[in-house]
Amino acid sequence: MPAAASSPAAASAPIPASTPVVEIDVYGDDAMSGIAISNYGLMSLTSPDEPQALQSLLQAQFNDTGVTVASYATGGTSSSLANMLAGVDGGGGPFAQRVTQHPGVIVIDNHAINDMYGGETLQDYATDLAAYINAVRAAGKTPVLEEPGPVCDGNHPQLADYVDAMDSVAASYNVPLIRQYAYVQGVAGWQSHMLQCFYPDAYLDGLKAHQEQAVIGPLVAKLIGT
Repeated sequence: MPAAASSPAAASAPIPASTPVVEIDVYGDDAMSGIAISNYGLMSLTSPDEPQALQSLLQAQFNDTGVTVASYATGGTSSSLANMLAGVDGGGGPFAQRVTQHPGVIVIDNHAINDMYGGETLQDYATDLAAYINAVRAAGKTPVLEEPGPVCDGNHPQLADYVDAMDSVAASYNVPLIRQYAYVQGVAGWQSHMLQCFYPDAYLDGLKAHQEQAVIGPLVAKLIGT
């Protein structure tokens, strides 16, 4: 099911909205959406999830509630890059149309965990990444790629190869890249912060949001002229 767009995080003191709104749109799968499924099949939502944590960090960095993050990540095994491009991931129509309908000027995509399920080869995945980049740029927006974090459920042996493919495409197309895969593996006890060894908890999402901020912050600063 699609995750609702995140609303501006509450602040301990009033923060001015001193710039035109700069929205960052986030697309991805369960790990990005904040959806988590327990061992008993019960669904819950991580709070704050990664997009919400990123918004809090950016608003604090710029002292500005005009910087917002909206999440359009979807859950389930149908949430893959290929399905998002085709409009069959549960998040709306084909991505090339969808991206023009949302106001974000910076667009992050984090798909890879489910892409092996659709029968796509690594070359297919690389081609889909290029299609995503071209669609975002055609809409006059800035594309960003974000590596998935690792999983430890034993069901994704090819995930590292998909990460390598993403890194290669990001370099080829000169697209900003948020590195998460090796970073999370370097966090002591990272597996203990994942439900079913698949869904990151709020602690891990918070760490990943700092990785996002390091890449997204300079892009926002350029847009608002700081």
